[in-house]
Amino acid sequence: MHMRAHMLLFALTLTAVSADQATDTCGDNLPRYVIGCWQILERADEAAAVATLSAYADAGFTAFDTADIYGRSESVLGRLRAAGVQPTVHTKYVTSASTMSEARRINAQSSSALGATPDLVAFHWWDYADSAYVKAAKHLKTLQSEGQLNRVAACNFDVAHLAQLVEAGVPIVSNQVQYSLLDRRPENGMLAYARANGIRLATFGVVAGGWLSDAWLGASPPGAGALRTVSMRMYKARLDAWSGGRWELFQTLLRALRGVADKHATSIANVAAAWVLHQLGPEGGWVILGVRDTRHLDEHKALRRVVLDDEDNARLRAVLDQGHAPKGDIWSHERGLA
Repeated sequence: MHMRAHMLLFALTLTAVSADQATDTCGDNLPRYVIGCWQILERADEAAAVATLSAYADAGFTAFDTADIYGRSESVLGRLRAAGVQPTVHTKYVTSASTMSEARRINAQSSSALGATPDLVAFHWWDYADSAYVKAAKHLKTLQSEGQLNRVAACNFDVAHLAQLVEAGVPIVSNQVQYSLLDRRPENGMLAYARANGIRLATFGVVAGGWLSDAWLGASPPGAGALRTVSMRMYKARLDAWSGGRWELFQTLLRALRGVADKHATSIANVAAAWVLHQLGPEGGWVILGVRDTRHLDEHKALRRVVLDDEDNARLRAVLDQGHAPKGDIWSHERGLA
């Protein structure tokens, strides 16, 4: 598969929210804590994927987000529904076509696989040079008016192009963006625009593919051969953009995270996710935490108890300020625009 396709698949992330967290929303019954499972694509055994999601459902995780380009993932959620779980489902419409017939076809395909009308559909368009994306997004508004979907959202839109959708009357409720201690590009305008327009940010990459975890604390710099996956290489690029390639500065950040984690009796990964929530504020959106299986289920359940304070934020910001400020807007580097 082409690298751009890999990156797009990685960016559009399957999600779920815990019932324990069901009352902890950012307004309009939207979640604060989300489990991302785009890795379900890697499941050769669909039953194993269903078992993983069932385990999360048994633990109270009953709202999920998928995408039309995630292979069998929508049908896996359909099987989960058939097994008795009644999930809230967010899916996506990823297209380069601007016809109403294509929007209807993909929406019908998603609804059939899911066994229900999608609760939210996030729109993604790769090439801004093709201005037909405004027309394509408006088709989702039409489908919404017909009861074929509930909410309309966006995925990986920058400020200027998201504003065009809003100004065209597309009722965007959220924008999925990459945001972490290592990738703070949402701070270059998107956070302010979203707050001003009542748009939530659905943030993925909050633990940077595992770089922001206890596993790397005290570790030596990895060789190029150790970066085996697209996600590891993608997030390592963001790490290097911030640190200037200084591994010791990254270790300084991990030590600061470990200090905050000790204070809250939790993991570095949970502090990294909680840091993003602190930046979003109580009404600003949610974090997406990637899962492949149930290894991190207890950790994810514990995250809802981790709430950072201004002192924690200042401690981490002091280290972030030692690196490079974020450059570019949402997904600008990945689109070849910065």
